[in-house]
Amino acid sequence: MNELKIGDVVEFQIEKLIKGGFVGNKDGVEYFLPKSLSGLKEDESVIGKIIKAKVKEFKQNSVVVDRKAYLNEVKEKVEALKDKIIPAKVTKVKPSGLVIDIDGISGFVPKDEIFYKKIDHRKYFDEGDEIEVVLIDPERRVFSIKKALPNPWEEVKNLNIGDRIKVTVSHITDYGAFVDLGNGVEGFLHISEINWDGINDLTLGEEIEVEIVEINPEEERLRVTRKNLLEKPASKFAEKYNVGDVVEGIITKFINVGAFVEVDGISVLLPNKFASYKKGEKASDIFEIGDKLEFKVVTIIPEENKVIVSRKDAMQNPYDIFAQNHVVGDEIQGKVKYITDFGMFIDLGDVEALVRKEDYSKEYEIGDDFIGKIIEINGERIKLSE
Repeated sequence: MNELKIGDVVEFQIEKLIKGGFVGNKDGVEYFLPKSLSGLKEDESVIGKIIKAKVKEFKQNSVVVDRKAYLNEVKEKVEALKDKIIPAKVTKVKPSGLVIDIDGISGFVPKDEIFYKKIDHRKYFDEGDEIEVVLIDPERRVFSIKKALPNPWEEVKNLNIGDRIKVTVSHITDYGAFVDLGNGVEGFLHISEINWDGINDLTLGEEIEVEIVEINPEEERLRVTRKNLLEKPASKFAEKYNVGDVVEGIITKFINVGAFVEVDGISVLLPNKFASYKKGEKASDIFEIGDKLEFKVVTIIPEENKVIVSRKDAMQNPYDIFAQNHVVGDEIQGKVKYITDFGMFIDLGDVEALVRKEDYSKEYEIGDDFIGKIIEINGERIKLSE
């Protein structure tokens, strides 16, 4: 205690709450912090809290300290740091940023204020490193390293939307990639803008050409596209095929509205309504990935990058085949596919038929066998009756 002087800054842990304040011990010295000088709530939640305070006076068995005086002094010191590049020491490296010390004042550098690039700061800093920072939030004592450096965004202020630039792929994510302009500025390339297939085919370090779609140097935001500079697959498809052509393709992927089919390395769409002659049947119900089939081209719109193919139009109409092999009055067997308010549909293999409610009397469930007679054959409409 004899080594301490009035005005010294001490650090200790609050151990208990007593009438009028808080008590803590460190190195055999008892410290008393009056509530009026604490800036703390007088409740159990502060027990265990480590604080700093200034020595106010010495009592017989304890040292009276003033935390408010310490905080006011820190506030004044921090405010004096405005608009200055300040040396600091890294005291802790965290995933969220760097804890720093500036002449006994603690501060924090968020990870977004360390580099202009999207890189992991934990690979570049260690405890004890000397750095330079700039104060950006005096109230919370938040500092920035990158604002103490020349701002590379100043160099891109002359760029505009639509400009084409050469960049290097600097970081790849599940949702796209970041690209480096070469001066520390990074732009974002969404996966949907990498190519027309929506597949990330980039590699780290690869140099590519992109087009600027959004730029805001003040907010450090840059978005680019690569696919706009690539030939639309539909344009390439149109160079070889026309509407009405029958092509060979491979089923590569199922989606809600149908499937993607690869034709000569180009991905085209097979809508569910063109997958089969059966009503309500989806591509995923009847095909498997890797199936190689013939399809008929029904739509080519290069400017919209749209190519649509049909499986059913590349097949002989099964209803025509059915009409060639059956006549009204024939007895036929099938399975109940689904039941509606007005009747039920019967699966007859490649085609399906309707049995209206008034044309059957038994109770049926989906999957039951049905034996009946053909009462109508008219194009793609077939009707049966018990």
